[in-house]
Amino acid sequence: MAEKIPAKTNTQKLRDITDSLPEFTQQYFYSGTSGKAILTRISYALDARYFLEYAVNFLPYFPHKQIKELSLDDIRQIKATDIDKFLTWMEEDQKLSERTRARRRSSVSGLFEYLINTERKLEYNPVSGSQSVDIPENEYVTYLNLDEQEQLLNCIRYGTGLTKRQLSFHEKYKKRDLAIIFLFLDTGLRISELHALNVNDVVIYEDTFDEEKNECYITALRKGKKKSGTVSKVFFSDESKEYIQDYLASRQGQGEQFNENTPLFTTSTGERLSIREIQQMLKKYVQVSLKRSDISVHKLRSSFAMEFYKHEKNILVLQQRMGHMSINATNIYARASDREEAVKNSRNWRQKK
Repeated sequence: MAEKIPAKTNTQKLRDITDSLPEFTQQYFYSGTSGKAILTRISYALDARYFLEYAVNFLPYFPHKQIKELSLDDIRQIKATDIDKFLTWMEEDQKLSERTRARRRSSVSGLFEYLINTERKLEYNPVSGSQSVDIPENEYVTYLNLDEQEQLLNCIRYGTGLTKRQLSFHEKYKKRDLAIIFLFLDTGLRISELHALNVNDVVIYEDTFDEEKNECYITALRKGKKKSGTVSKVFFSDESKEYIQDYLASRQGQGEQFNENTPLFTTSTGERLSIREIQQMLKKYVQVSLKRSDISVHKLRSSFAMEFYKHEKNILVLQQRMGHMSINATNIYARASDREEAVKNSRNWRQKK
């Protein structure tokens, strides 16, 4: 039997990509983006390679060079009009979306800015003088309303709609799965944030004499604060508390002992549940309960945001709950919710004359 080759880690994947790039660019993807998630850095590196592949194939300045052979003097020759041509090529020849074009433009600009401001190796960023890419605002947000959320949760609670084969595993995992999905819907956590949680990150204060002193939250390293390493309190409801406590009690009932590095959500063998396993678990329940294929973990985050804003109408609190650094990101949900409500209220517009 052939020996199984272990899958590459994300760090190895990033190294493989940066090794194909000019040496003067490589430090950017490590120290220059140290506060970014590894998958974000991989995306930046892929975008930079994509642009440099375009440059060596279509720009007239270095016709006989490979990407790896490019020098700083080569890069200095690139003008704003060359970036414009690159954007046009992505749109007309490659048929790429506005979001993809804008992201690649931003990635290339970030590399130039690093070489200018941090390493002092370049004097000019050609991206800054190029045309921008306008991204159309999404008119609606895809999400689950409270009734749809309840359908999904009931599928997890009772196995409604699951096949016999799925039901044979359901009893073993339903407490874990219910705790995970409800926590997403209750807090708006990102999948990377939930995946990284340990048992010790769950904080529950209960005061039988003064309910106002009761607190339930998790300490999470949120996306916007990874560079500083500052953890945030992400509050969850009493219902979430019950699901989490029930799940953890079931693990302790099987003899498991927790320490500071014990993952909060695990497989049957005690390993940390992977991001892909969480995604596949949600996909199964959504298909069975709602017959939908457009609901990802990120859409559960959107579901939290939309329903929270409908109930609270407080965009600043929602911004904090979502872990958004900019209020502009939160505004998407407020505008979508207000628009949806206005459209519904306009149903009997003739009677309002």
